[in-house]
Amino acid sequence: MLITDSDITVSPDYVGEVHEIPTSMSLSQDEEFNMSSYHDFAYAAVDVLVSNLINITDGTVFHAGNANWELIQQLSSLADYYWTILALSRAYEMSNNVTYSIILSRAAERMVDIFLDPIYPGFYVNEYSSFEARTTKRPGIQAYAYWALEAAESVNASLDFTSEKGSALRCLTDILYDPVYGGFYFFVMRNGSLTVPEYFFEIYPNDGKRLDHLVLGAAALYDAGTSMGNSTMIAIAEHAVSFMLIEMKHHYDMTFGGLRLAVARNGGPLVVEEGLRPAHTVVTDINAMAIRTLLKGYELTGNSTYLDTADDVFYALLRDSWDTQSGGWFAETLDGEPFDPTNDKDVKYYKYSEIQFQMVIALERLYEITDSQLFLQLIIDTLDLVLARLWEPVDEGFVRNGNQDWLTPDEEWQIHYTAVQAQAIVALEQIWSYGLPIISNVRVAPTNPRPDDYIDFIAIVLDGDGVDCVYVNCTLNVDGNETIMILELYENPHVGGVYNNSISPLADNCRVNFIVVANDTLGKEFSAGSYFFIVRKDTFDPSITLRAINPANEVKVGDDVIIDMNTYEFPLHSGVYYCELWWYVNQAPFIPVNMTPIGVDGDNVVWRINLGQFHGGDRLTFFARSEDESGNIGESITYQLTILGPPITPISAWQLLTLVGLVSAPGVGYLWARSRKSNYRRAQREGKKAAKRKSRRRGPRRRR
Repeated sequence: MLITDSDITVSPDYVGEVHEIPTSMSLSQDEEFNMSSYHDFAYAAVDVLVSNLINITDGTVFHAGNANWELIQQLSSLADYYWTILALSRAYEMSNNVTYSIILSRAAERMVDIFLDPIYPGFYVNEYSSFEARTTKRPGIQAYAYWALEAAESVNASLDFTSEKGSALRCLTDILYDPVYGGFYFFVMRNGSLTVPEYFFEIYPNDGKRLDHLVLGAAALYDAGTSMGNSTMIAIAEHAVSFMLIEMKHHYDMTFGGLRLAVARNGGPLVVEEGLRPAHTVVTDINAMAIRTLLKGYELTGNSTYLDTADDVFYALLRDSWDTQSGGWFAETLDGEPFDPTNDKDVKYYKYSEIQFQMVIALERLYEITDSQLFLQLIIDTLDLVLARLWEPVDEGFVRNGNQDWLTPDEEWQIHYTAVQAQAIVALEQIWSYGLPIISNVRVAPTNPRPDDYIDFIAIVLDGDGVDCVYVNCTLNVDGNETIMILELYENPHVGGVYNNSISPLADNCRVNFIVVANDTLGKEFSAGSYFFIVRKDTFDPSITLRAINPANEVKVGDDVIIDMNTYEFPLHSGVYYCELWWYVNQAPFIPVNMTPIGVDGDNVVWRINLGQFHGGDRLTFFARSEDESGNIGESITYQLTILGPPITPISAWQLLTLVGLVSAPGVGYLWARSRKSNYRRAQREGKKAAKRKSRRRGPRRRR
């Protein structure tokens, strides 16, 4: 039996496997501390989904984009539409943004236009297979169609898909249901025939039972039967679940291993050719679907056997499919070991985004039924890894998969599937909707603490029921010696929702791993993490380079000379106090003046100063100096700028010089080159001569 209260004792084995942070879970020092808010990531996923994978004008949903979001497969499946519509309905619930309602309404209508069979009951599978294959009828597809249209109607009251939903349900009850043995056929032809062409290649017989289609079909009939008061639909769903409980459990070495992928029509075992996926493979995400259907049946009927079986399936997955080395869920197992049909020694350990999100959705249902913190902690542990490793930080979006250590070596791994983005939205929105305290914008200040810095922990915590307490649970590691520290964060009296507190300086090379925990006034708890930072001395001088001299393309007597400098600090964002320009005109002594920060370009802070106007022939000599928070002082090289007059185009002369030879060449702008002091003096003389020659040549034109 699943424990239905919150007083659950976690086994030591599980504590060791999940709660201790594996190396691969730790965010790199280059990561920002922004991984805490599932709400924020759900919105980010909605944004990339709508921006890149949907034609918002007509509602067309595309299948996938590459690492740069270029579409690599436009034709999609009905499952893509289902997940997209469901995700947009959740986005609408989060934001009440009517734009999402409009887009999902168009997507639902587009789905009906493409996939609804105008002659026979039911919906087609996809757009890209051969005509006979794509028009087959499969139970899971009818379930997805029904749920997608239900979701669209729930958001947009003007939509009425009664007829279309009825077509999907009739396909389940009248065509795909096996009244003899129970359950649903794997698939039938468009007209309901079980006779398929010889050229069809399917590993398992079409009149057999496949777990994913069986549980999805049953779940849809549970929902439809409940909403319509149709006992026949509920009875068919019960018959299907009963078939699964009797015929589809898999055992190895007297151990329950989960639910097998496929069986024959009567529940008998299936034998497949070597090199293909055995029918008794336990597929993680499909078992997660089965858990959800069992819990739905338990809620509707009160049958404790369903709850017990959901419990058994979960613990089988936890034992065999959870990676105790790097965390996360393997895609499938065979007799308790990670498995891949190609027998690739690496592929079987891959971490697929879809597998993780399907497991999170199942764990959320387990948490809702049992209120057990075990499932909530597993959700958090899984999402921590996925958000840190499978979210692409540059181009954004969740990639298809990483290797066992969650790495994506190159862009070929970084495919963005529509269904994956949508599943992420559904999973993230669901945990956010529980009303748990929401923790976001977790950070430390300074971002890269040094041994003499007081360290401030900061987080935004919001809860509709009121926040009771917020604290940071830290593990401090110095030379292998660990210390646990609990630090309570207090609400800022001036900024609502912001909680912070400081600790005294820590030793050099102290590594700090921490999570932020919040409790609301109803006793609900939420954790955000894991994060880490390293306390280390900053011994690096700021780097300073010339960014631009303005006007950029033309300098005339009477123009203001504006100089921009870039400063770069390592570690990033550890802080530059100031930037000064030291300069003089002609032979005067250096004068320091403060520059003003005007913005950020990548990792560089941009500083600017306006030196005013100068006479023709004036020579400006300057360099920049800045100091960081650790007292390290950096200086740029020294530059010289000669103001030529009368007005000229600077590209036509070697106008801008530096002590290491910055020259301006015709047609190419500023060119950096090294030269000795005599070279730049000669260049200056030649520049003046060239200016005089041009001035003489322009004389007649000026007189006209």
